[in-house]
Amino acid sequence: MRRIARISLAAATLAACCGPALALGTSGTAAAVSEPKILPFTQILRRCDFSEYQYVHGGYYGRPSGLLRVEGGELVTDIQIATGTPNSRYDVKLIQVPRSSAVTCNAGDAGVAVAPLTTDAAGAGSTTVRGPIASDATGVWVSITRPSPFSHMPEEFYTTDAVFGL
Repeated sequence: MRRIARISLAAATLAACCGPALALGTSGTAAAVSEPKILPFTQILRRCDFSEYQYVHGGYYGRPSGLLRVEGGELVTDIQIATGTPNSRYDVKLIQVPRSSAVTCNAGDAGVAVAPLTTDAAGAGSTTVRGPIASDATGVWVSITRPSPFSHMPEEFYTTDAVFGL
């Protein structure tokens, strides 16, 4: 048992001291990748220009989280949800700003990347959304919605707390 502990400690020490040096020796031909940003979410329904809808409140208990990064001229976000509605489909939108409140942010619109997220029987799911960076984009935010079968307003919604600069 002590031998396993010593070997594990030695491996961790080696990785901590030599890991950065080994990473510096890698090829410089890789595409530019930014540091990932942690995306905090809240139950606020927003318009495409990031303004809030008045008098609309959330009532569900999903716990979405995500990371946002730039990879070779593309925005990439990895989204996970825990304790969402079981066996449901969510729409995840990566929306670039500035954006007029008169412009929609549907799939296929300029500056919008969309991907589905389907939860399992426990209400957990994940997806990755990728899209090109618009030439005039200064920031980005993420919207997660579960469509309602009886209304144009989503039944469940989560949006990022802030617009993240590019």
